[in-house]
Amino acid sequence: MATRTSLLTSRLVMAALCGCPLAARAQQLPATLVGVVRDSAGSPIPAVEVRFTGTDQISVRTNDSGGFRMVNLPVGIGKVTVRRMGFGPATAEVRLRSGRTDSLVFALNPLATTLAGVLVEDEYEARSHRLLAGFWERRSRGFGYFLTRDEIEKRDAHEFADLARMAPNVLVGTRNGRRVIRFTRSATARDCPPQYVVDGMKIENGSPDEFTPQDVEAIEFYSGPATIPPQFAPRFNSYTCGAVVIWTRLPGS
Repeated sequence: MATRTSLLTSRLVMAALCGCPLAARAQQLPATLVGVVRDSAGSPIPAVEVRFTGTDQISVRTNDSGGFRMVNLPVGIGKVTVRRMGFGPATAEVRLRSGRTDSLVFALNPLATTLAGVLVEDEYEARSHRLLAGFWERRSRGFGYFLTRDEIEKRDAHEFADLARMAPNVLVGTRNGRRVIRFTRSATARDCPPQYVVDGMKIENGSPDEFTPQDVEAIEFYSGPATIPPQFAPRFNSYTCGAVVIWTRLPGS
């Protein structure tokens, strides 16, 4: 009897020891991340998209004070990317701890400096044709849908999504709490986002919520691969369909 009791006790001890790592992992609490985004002068930047990428992908926007808060984040190493139109993006790697609150501070640099002065209409139009020569040349071909600064102002849109709704073959919806653009003439039935291009630079995982009509000089919409200019085409085997090409406001405009 003593031998059987000792054997049973040993098995229970071994089972408990084997279960310890699982129990420790089960007891891990989600992490919290807070932070602030400022410009190079130290002023807070509101409406910045803050995206966490780890085992989960979560995004929020900064408030009027440039602050953000992310809760229920997975424990471990993740990447935080901040992005706002008119500023260069920034990325940081974080190691989040169970049940703890960690913090980050980002400083974004403006992509361009607005020049002082006001351009008269004829001078402005000439400058637009010079600096955005490619846009005007593609517009003359008629492949795609184009909006100029004058056309954007006439529509009096308060959000970029409102401008997109006016384009043919475009649907605006919501996915995972973010506005999304989809082209109805996509060659595939799967959920396929467009390739976003800002000032000639391709960006990943774009959203219409990142842009405001007041910051946009011109827009190009291409609903299918046959109409996309080669320089804006998605990468080979990319999951994107179509393209949204955005040109930011000209200095002094």
